[in-house]
Amino acid sequence: MNSGITQIIAQLRSQASEIWPEAPPQDFEIVRHVVRPYSNIYRLQLMAPAARFVYAKILTPGAKFEKNPEKYLTRLATEFNAARRLQAALQEEPEIAVIKPLAYFPEWLAIITEEAAGATLADLINREGRLWPAAEKLEQLARHCYRAGHALAAIQKVTPETSHFEPAHLLKYIDERLQRLVKNHATPLSAMDRQQIIKFLEHAIPAVPAAQLGLCGTHGDYAPFNVLAAAEKITVADFTMFKAGSVYNDLTYFYHRLEGYLHKPIFRAPTIRRLQQAFLIGYAGSPEKSKALLGTEDLLFKILWIKHIVNNYSAIMRQRVVAKDAKPSWPVQIFNRHVFQRYNRCLMQFCRI
Repeated sequence: MNSGITQIIAQLRSQASEIWPEAPPQDFEIVRHVVRPYSNIYRLQLMAPAARFVYAKILTPGAKFEKNPEKYLTRLATEFNAARRLQAALQEEPEIAVIKPLAYFPEWLAIITEEAAGATLADLINREGRLWPAAEKLEQLARHCYRAGHALAAIQKVTPETSHFEPAHLLKYIDERLQRLVKNHATPLSAMDRQQIIKFLEHAIPAVPAAQLGLCGTHGDYAPFNVLAAAEKITVADFTMFKAGSVYNDLTYFYHRLEGYLHKPIFRAPTIRRLQQAFLIGYAGSPEKSKALLGTEDLLFKILWIKHIVNNYSAIMRQRVVAKDAKPSWPVQIFNRHVFQRYNRCLMQFCRI
C-alpha cells in the first residue's frame, strides 16, 4: 500500500496559507521516516521562511481496513478533534500542553501535528532513572511526573461528563481474563487465586462510594511513552483512544505503567516510588490528597489498578500462546515468568478480604 506521503505533502503545499497563515512555508522535506506496526511516521521540515518541523502519522491497517473502514476513520477523527479541543483549552497553561493538531486527511488516513519539544518520559526514565540516579536527575524526572499528574487533572477538568461510571461490568471483564490465565499452565495463577480476586471484587465494587463514580474524557493510553518532557514543560500526545470513562482509568494506568519499571532489576523501588508519588501529588494537588488515593477507602483506585494488572498479565500470556510454534527465547521466557510472579503477588496482596 502506498503510504500516501507524496499526496499529503502536495495537500500541505496547497493548504499552507490556511494552516500557517502567519508564515506559510514554501516547501516540505522528509527528514525522518519511522515504520510502526500500524502506522508510518514522517518528520517533515517546513522550509523557508522559518525552519520548523511537523509529524505526519499515516495509519496502515492493511486488510482489516477493508472489513471495517469506519473504525479507522473514526479513530483518526477522534484523535484530531480531541487533541484540537484540549490544545485550545490548555494553551494558557505554563507547564503543560497537548500536542497541536494541524490537519487531517481521511482519504490518506493521515493526521498532521506540530512537533513538540522534549523526549518521551519513558525514554528519560529508561536512561536517567536506572540504578542509583543522581539527585538532580531524579528530581527532574519527578518534576516531569508531577506535571504529568497535573496535566491529567487539567484534562479531566475540561472534559466532565454528567452521567456516572458504572463499575459493575468490571467484574465480568476482569473474570474473563482471569479464566484465561488459570487455563494457561505458563502462568502461576490458580483457580483458588481467581476465586480470591473475584470474591474481593464482589465485595468491593458495590461498596464504591458515589463520589468516586465521576466520568470524564479519558486518554485511554496515558503513560510515560505518550508524554513528551522538556526542561520546563510536558506535552501529552496520541489521543486515538480518547473517549468518556472513569476519572480513575488514566490515573491508575499511568501509576501502573510506572510500577512496571520494577519488573527490571536495573530500577530500584525508591526511585519508582518517588516518581509515583510525584505523579499523584501533581494530580491531587497536595501530598495529603495524594495519600488518600492509596488509602483503604479509595476502592475504585484499587479496582481499576487490578484491571490494568490483569489486562497486562493476560496480554503477556496471550503473546506466549500466539508464539507456540516459535517460542520466545529463554531470556524472554524467564523474564515473563518473573513478571507473572510479581503480578500474582500483587493481586493476592490487593485482594485480601
